[in-house]
Amino acid sequence: MSRGFALAVAAASVAAYLALGLFGSGDAWWLGDLAVYRSGGADVLAGGGELYTVRPGRLPFTYTPWAGLVFTPLAWLPWVAVKALGVAANLVLLAVATWLAWGMAGLRGDRVRATALTAAALLWTEPVQENLRFGQINLLLLVLVLWDLSRPRGARLVGVGVGLAAGLKLTPVIFVPYLLLTGRVREAATALGTFVGTIAVAFVVLPRECVDYWGGLFFDDARIGLAQFPGNQSLHGAVARQFGADPAPGLLWPLLATVVAALGMTLAVRAARRGAELTGMGLCALTALLVSPISWTHHWVWALPLVILLVDRVRRTRAWPDVVALAALCALAAAYPMDRPRVAGVLPAGLVWTVPFGGDRELHLRGWQLLAGNAYVIAGVCVLIGCLISCVIAERSGSGFHPFARFGAARRSGDRSGSQGLVP
Repeated sequence: MSRGFALAVAAASVAAYLALGLFGSGDAWWLGDLAVYRSGGADVLAGGGELYTVRPGRLPFTYTPWAGLVFTPLAWLPWVAVKALGVAANLVLLAVATWLAWGMAGLRGDRVRATALTAAALLWTEPVQENLRFGQINLLLLVLVLWDLSRPRGARLVGVGVGLAAGLKLTPVIFVPYLLLTGRVREAATALGTFVGTIAVAFVVLPRECVDYWGGLFFDDARIGLAQFPGNQSLHGAVARQFGADPAPGLLWPLLATVVAALGMTLAVRAARRGAELTGMGLCALTALLVSPISWTHHWVWALPLVILLVDRVRRTRAWPDVVALAALCALAAAYPMDRPRVAGVLPAGLVWTVPFGGDRELHLRGWQLLAGNAYVIAGVCVLIGCLISCVIAERSGSGFHPFARFGAARRSGDRSGSQGLVP
């Protein structure tokens, strides 16, 4: 397949998406979260310490005070310009994230062609569609971290991207211990220092807001939404849907989260120490998605590195287990035309929205509904278990082959064309 054809496919995919937004459902570009960013910036400019005040008919601002400062330019623009900027920026960021991921995967061949084809397909997955519909910043955070970790070890100011991403939204903080545990002490210190720097700057400019936020608001996940809502694809959400959120099911979720965090970070660090940088980064991000109290489906764009690795394996091996895994992933993540409650008209949406929800109906799922309603969580846990089994088999067989070793060997030999492996 030529590069020109791949670019034509990408252009057609984007054109179809823009046509959907212009002529389809009015909620295709609802951009409610983007409106929150803009109003947060306006609150910062207005002064008075009202950034975290909850107002009727308006979603609360749940990000850091530093994020409020960063969003202030949005308040200077008319809403129509902000909408266009939000949609266009996320489309560009999807392409950039895919480009960076293919580079970290050590692609042998035409990187432009691979980026065009995979980004064209990823555009029609639910996590990407939800980011575009809400006007979310997850793709920006992903690009900051990918850019940071794709740079050579020891390069100047590696860690700044992680620190800036964490300053905007707390989830990327997990990459600070990840860097530390993989032996990148200076990079971890740079990331932590940058993150602390964002807090310090915000304290100088917005002291009242910082006292409110760091004094306890950042612990209050109830401000973000109901944990049992099917859009929350985290362990906490799965436990809440199964056992109810009021009263909370004791120590079950913290216990599960601790076990998954230990397993996920161990695998991520193991991969990175063997040179499989993209695998390590992807497993670390997957761990954060699973153990966070709230992981909306739009947060799951952080799984993009693992998706690229699986596509790369299918491209290279054509092995039927890899093909089956990719087909299952496509079925899970695809955005299907769907008439969803609370949404005007037919919109692309994922399997998790096929289950009953609202009015506590998501607390009474049965049979296939449990699988569909917890699809992302189940898939994420299966990836971690699959990696663990692969590592155990490789070590017990004594064959010398390790699931995370291939790309590391290629890098040490000076050949950047090798590929990383998620499983043997």
